[in-house]
Amino acid sequence: MGEEREDPQKVKRIAAEHYDYENDSRWADYWANILIPPSMSSRSDVVDHFKRNFGRVGKVAEAVKFFEELENSNCKPDIISYNSLINCLGKNGDLDEAHMRFKEMQEKGLSPDVVTYSTLIECFGKTDKVEMASRLFDEMIAEGCYPNIVTYNILLDCLERCGRTAEAVDLYAKLKQQGLTPDSITYAVLERLQSGSHKKIRVRKQSPITGWVVSPLR
Repeated sequence: MGEEREDPQKVKRIAAEHYDYENDSRWADYWANILIPPSMSSRSDVVDHFKRNFGRVGKVAEAVKFFEELENSNCKPDIISYNSLINCLGKNGDLDEAHMRFKEMQEKGLSPDVVTYSTLIECFGKTDKVEMASRLFDEMIAEGCYPNIVTYNILLDCLERCGRTAEAVDLYAKLKQQGLTPDSITYAVLERLQSGSHKKIRVRKQSPITGWVVSPLR
């Protein structure tokens, strides 16, 4: 069964009401008509498109208001909609609101996916809130949502920047145990660990087949 259809014009009108730059109706018309490709016929296409653009220009309050107005219009948000809003909030520094929306989606019966968790982990990690980032990482595994290489790289980067070398080494070991293949970003973080002022780990290429070896310096 296909996705429930929503009149795109209805969604455009809602957006236009809340996205009028400095009372300039030309901006509302721009967002309502030009930025929506004709191919966007489903509600989630239109909703996600608008929220991405709200976040891109830093109009977080408008994104939230738009999101809530859509809810009141029976355009119920799905996991993609929540991920877009959480990303918008987190990337603009509103971590409390982003985490609140994360809890809200769970209360409404939507299960966070790897994108949801990775987004929040990155947002907390970039503000050096390493404890919260690590807690979310552990939570996603406990909930049966397994991190991918992107998630691991995000947390590895956070741990390295915060000087949590031992935890970074342990996390790399978990990555390998899960059967994931490290990529160039993974190795860039490991090399930063090795070249840092403390030099607490040894990173060496073992072979093209077995990969890299990471171990604490004795």
